[in-house]
Parts: sequence; structure tokens; C-alpha cells
Amino acid sequence: MVNLRVVNWRCIENLELQLAKINIFVGKNSTGKSSLAYATYFASKSRSVDPQYLLTQLYGCGFDKVARLVEDRPQFPITVGIDGSEFSVKPSELIKIPKLPGETERPKDVRQTAEFEITKPSSSPWVDEFLLPSRRVNFIQIIMLLPKIVGELRTKPQSALIQSFIGGLFELFKSLPLFPPFGVFALDYTRALTGIQLESASGEIKDAGSYVVNIHPLFSLIELTVQDPYINLQLPAELAPDGLLDFSIFDSMTQKIPKNSLVVIEEPEIHKNPLMVIEFTERITKRVLDKDITLIMTTHSDIPLITIGKLVAEKVLRAADVKIYYLTRDPWTKLSEIKVYEDGTLESLPDTEKLITHLF
Repeated sequence: MVNLRVVNWRCIENLELQLAKINIFVGKNSTGKSSLAYATYFASKSRSVDPQYLLTQLYGCGFDKVARLVEDRPQFPITVGIDGSEFSVKPSELIKIPKLPGETERPKDVRQTAEFEITKPSSSPWVDEFLLPSRRVNFIQIIMLLPKIVGELRTKPQSALIQSFIGGLFELFKSLPLFPPFGVFALDYTRALTGIQLESASGEIKDAGSYVVNIHPLFSLIELTVQDPYINLQLPAELAPDGLLDFSIFDSMTQKIPKNSLVVIEEPEIHKNPLMVIEFTERITKRVLDKDITLIMTTHSDIPLITIGKLVAEKVLRAADVKIYYLTRDPWTKLSEIKVYEDGTLESLPDTEKLITHLF
């Protein structure tokens, strides 16, 4: 078990919980599921990446915008503790905001953060961290545009000149804080495929087809194609079914990552029918066990929960390997643990009775 404590991070005032091998955060929209998952990912990754750069890539803003707001004032310090090793940030200097011409009078205590004192964690239970955000299918389609752009540029008369700066094009593309957390995902995905071992990744999804990810080492470009299972048609990322593409993204990223890594995946149910969600959850679980991964999953669906319970009943997982937390807000995030029993049964979700009442 890993002990986690998060304070003053977005809608989280003060939460303490334990993480197991598979952790599922479930609840309504805007209850803090992603905030809690991202805080864990951020704190662990901040050991090796500049925290302010990482935060910009993750959220597109600074710590004053990520801190919990009370009456429009950011609350500090922000702290994220993982097994006793803590990330923390607080303002080192506060400057009054000058009143703009024509602006109405503002409270005297309105202030602006000028600088931050940052303490990075000294250790982490994980050797590396990888993020699969909810918009990963859209992001991968953006990434896959680059090989096409490069290929088109190579056909132009001025291609010799273009070759001189193409090598750094993708690095610039990944570093720009566009559509957060695009930059973090792009870096994690390319690092997973090229940073561990330089070879193509491929895989097959039952009744749905297969995929191949080719790596161009000279330009750090990635080209992902999927294959229709019935007519063996090769499809580029922009033409592939979103459900199959999402399956391919997870599978190819996690093939080569180091053991004992942290993987955060949002909404595994997106772009998939219920049967494929079950298959995807089973594939995720197998990869977790094979690679000794710690998984954090955020979801709105009960299908991943039921599938995990079934795997516990079948002795593929132990009940102790799973933690399920139900999140609510009033006004700050609160959580309650949904117990998983050895026979695979789960405690009912708090809003199940309310949902059934509305339906029937």
C-alpha cells in the first residue's frame, strides 16, 4: 500500500487515502477524480522534471491557478505527500496588484504571487510515470499528423533547407503548452516507445484488429497504423475506429515501460461499447500484473468496477490489490471507499438507489 495525502490542489482541501495495485476513482463530473489522479502523477514526476514546466504542460497555468480558491484567493501551501516524501509549494513573495485605470476599488488584501518556494519529493514508490488523459485519441491524431507533414515537406524543392530544422520540430511541438495536457501525453508516449528500447510496437485486439507503431529515430517521429480484422486493411490513426485506436494507444505505451511504473488512465470507457470496455479492463489488468504497474483509473462507468470484481472472483486479482473510491463535492472533494470482497462483490455505489429511482 502507498499512503497519499493531497492538500489545496484544485478542488481538494485535504484528502488522505491508500493506493493499492489497481485504484479506481469514480463519481459524478467535477468531483475531483482527475484532480486527485493528476496530483499523484505530478508529485511523483516532479522529482525529475521542473515542477513549473510540468504544471504548465499539465494544466496550462501556474500554481496560483491550481491552488484551491477560497473567496478568489489561492490557498497555500499546496502539498502532495506520497509515502512520507512530499512535494510542496508556497509563495515566497507577495506583491499587491496595482489598480488599473478605470477599475473600481478592490479589497486591500488582494495580492498576486510573484515567486514560489518549491520543495521536490526526495523519493517515490514508482520508477516512472505515464499519463493517458481523456483526450488521448484526439492527441494521438495530432501527433500522427507530423510524419505526414514531414513527408510532404520532403517532396518540395526546398527540402534540403527544411531538413536542417525538421529534427527539432517535434520537440518544439511537444513543448508548447497547447491543449493541456497534450505536451505531457506526447512526451510520455514517445518516451515509452523510444526511451526504453528502439523498436516498433505491435499488438492484436481480439475481434477488433491489430496495430503497428513505427518509430522514425532520426526525427523522433511516430506513425501508428491499425489493421481491420476482416479485410486486413491498413488504416492510419485519423481513419481508425476510436475504440480500437484507444486500445492501441494503451497497449503500445505500456508494452515497454519499466516495471513498477505509475500509469494514470482517464475514462477507459470512452469510444467503446460495453463489451469492449470489459475486454479493455481485462487487458489493463493483465498489463498491470505482468509489468507490476500501479494503476490509477478515473471513470464514470460501473463496467470497469464490475469487471474488476469478476476478476477478483476468478482469483486473477486479490481483493487487497484493488482500491475503489467514490468521490463527491460539497464544496470540496470528499471520498468514501467502496469495499471489494474476496468473492468479487462490491459495496453499492452511493448513488445507485437514486439512479434506479429516477429511471423507474
